[in-house]
Amino acid sequence: MKKITKLMALFGCVVFGTSYAQTQAEKEAIIRATDVKTLSELREQFTAEYLERQTRVNNYIKSNAVPKRFIQDGVEKEIYDVDEFGVVSYAETTNLPSATTIGTTALYSGGVLGLNVQGQGMTVGVWDSGPVLNTHVEFPNSRVEPFDFIENSNHGTHVMGTVLASGTNATARGIAYQANGKSFDWNNDYAEMTLEASGGLLVSNHSYWIGSSVSQWIFGAYDSRAQQMDALTFAAPFYLPVVSAGNDRNSTASPVIATQNQNKFGYDLIRGMNNAKNSLTIGAVSNVPNYVNSSSVQMSSFSSWGPTDDGRIKPEVVARGVGVFSPVANSNTSYDTYQGTSMASPSVAGAAILLQQHYNNLNSSFMRSSSLKGLLMHTALEAGFYDGPDYEFGWGLVNAGGAASLISAKSNNAAVIDELILSNNVPYTRTFSVTNPAAVKVSICWTDPAPTSFNNNAAVDPNVSYLVNDLDLKVTKAEETFWPYSLNKVLPYEAATQTGTNNVDIFERVDIPGAVGTYTVTVSHKGTLPVGGRRFSLIISGNNLTNLDNQDFTSIEKNILVFPNPATTVLNYTISGGIAMDEVVITDVFGKVISTHKAVLGTQQIDVASLQSGVYFMRFSNNATSVVKKFIKN
Repeated sequence: MKKITKLMALFGCVVFGTSYAQTQAEKEAIIRATDVKTLSELREQFTAEYLERQTRVNNYIKSNAVPKRFIQDGVEKEIYDVDEFGVVSYAETTNLPSATTIGTTALYSGGVLGLNVQGQGMTVGVWDSGPVLNTHVEFPNSRVEPFDFIENSNHGTHVMGTVLASGTNATARGIAYQANGKSFDWNNDYAEMTLEASGGLLVSNHSYWIGSSVSQWIFGAYDSRAQQMDALTFAAPFYLPVVSAGNDRNSTASPVIATQNQNKFGYDLIRGMNNAKNSLTIGAVSNVPNYVNSSSVQMSSFSSWGPTDDGRIKPEVVARGVGVFSPVANSNTSYDTYQGTSMASPSVAGAAILLQQHYNNLNSSFMRSSSLKGLLMHTALEAGFYDGPDYEFGWGLVNAGGAASLISAKSNNAAVIDELILSNNVPYTRTFSVTNPAAVKVSICWTDPAPTSFNNNAAVDPNVSYLVNDLDLKVTKAEETFWPYSLNKVLPYEAATQTGTNNVDIFERVDIPGAVGTYTVTVSHKGTLPVGGRRFSLIISGNNLTNLDNQDFTSIEKNILVFPNPATTVLNYTISGGIAMDEVVITDVFGKVISTHKAVLGTQQIDVASLQSGVYFMRFSNNATSVVKKFIKN
């Protein structure tokens, strides 16, 4: 993080072969792990709210003879709601070669990783000010499907192009340039998002902000839309919305924004819905043609900085948002150069879907959103004045190549990306070793439920916490303890500390430079977890890692057998060697629990006749360790 005097700058918000498709069976597996009932209830709620808003807005327009949609200082705006006091809320865009900056070229055919990952058969949703011009030459073969049929949007087309333009004009090629897109306007976004998430959508982009008219309380606030976003994403654990941080830093667009900038030195600027816990918020930096060190990443003059009111790190990561060339909707061959966090966010959405594709290619399953989000932060390249995270760059510059390499390393048992369950009052532990001195990172990430409270326009900078389940990470070696990074919202320009537990963020990371020897990872929690525990994702990376499996895994694994494999009606398991296991849990490839059984020594039978044909996992576990066995049901 750079000191205040070094970072203040002038605000700007100007316009300038092989199939890897997400199969129907994979979508059905995601749906089985999704709380479709809750999403359906949320969709009914969001739709009812939308219809009520439309009535209020239409009455306001009729009474005041004002346009519903307009452009002001290059920003597309639309009246979103009018409250009982006549206060108007707006939806507004956050706009003011990205692939090189965030490292996705490493995944492409001919890239340094030797992969062929360009988004083939994958789908990204884009909600924006209006639908995409899907007949543009950059979206051939009906790759983009519009779902709202109002006037096409330049901003929406530019955003979709940043995600997946085919590269007819090579300069405008998108990040996931062989992916498919679904295009929506922003009017009924949450109801539409619940429906798409219910159908297996993995990633979407939202380069806009919706909320009450700009007033001081909204900066850093966890408002009702942030709460609704977390309710939606908690019910859909594979779905990751990617959102823009906003462009208010150094702005004098209104007296309120100017005063906030003056009083907070550019901090505490991210608004309302973009402060949700489970979505991924993106800041904007200049182009990074060649990353050398943290000074290679230059902050834009406009990107909004955190923290949130409860001290969480926002934005989480940054990407290029300055001088981005992409298609626009003026004609089927028109392009333009825009800048803003609106342009940074879709490049990360494109990277996210590429990482899901690569993971699926190697594992025949997709990551939960907590793993995907955690992976992007875990592998981000250092940016800013201090080591570790800050409220300016978040965890740093997106490093899709590094994230893809870690996914590959997991397949070679040289890294850990595990999706686990933390039981109530039962800490999770595992050990790993480092044979020669190396930098090691250990992180956890989880999807947190929506809290019961939110900021309802009543308080400026309230001293509250919106975390529902507070998981804690630490790494120990003998008498030495390594703690995760934490930031201080009261002194947002100061360096992160590593002196104790992190009590606010749903992502925690421990960095150990020059690690060597054997270390123990411990994940615990404060308060009470729900029945069944809380799912979380664990990532461990670094050179020279060994013993990455759970305690004594090799000897334990040899004493647990599963047969016959494939199985038709009955599956047998044998636990020998005096190994004490507590339970056996059968899950599908997406982690949905099919059945749970008490584990006993000797040979036991489990009836699997009712299971559908496919791949399943058996997890044998006790308080200290777990062993997973794969089996196929004919």
